[in-house]
Amino acid sequence: MGVTAELLKQVPAAEKFRPQLEALEAEIERLKAENADLRIELARFIDRWETLDGDALDTLLYLSRCEGGNAVEIARANKVNIQIVETYLKQLVTGEYVHAHANGEAPHFALAHKGRWYLKERGLLKSA
Repeated sequence: MGVTAELLKQVPAAEKFRPQLEALEAEIERLKAENADLRIELARFIDRWETLDGDALDTLLYLSRCEGGNAVEIARANKVNIQIVETYLKQLVTGEYVHAHANGEAPHFALAHKGRWYLKERGLLKSA
């Protein structure tokens, strides 16, 4: 039983509004379906149009210039708190922009293909 039928069952005097209520109910269902389709379409484009904010972008740029580094080096070079750099490095590894390699005590990070592509697509990669 739809919303309209339930409403008319509870409020018989609303019967005169049946056509408008059914039209609204149909419109709601159409909009729900359209919303679901748009969410699927959006999910396909998120990776394509994904953007990184300043500190994450600065981290990528550092890794492209220096052919890698650890969180302490990146924080010092970018004049940023190390916790911020560590947070962004985790996100960049998860997003596959950078690779993490064990290097003694501190992990070493290097630009991944996706990170290189990201910078190149935005005209930020100085070397090929």
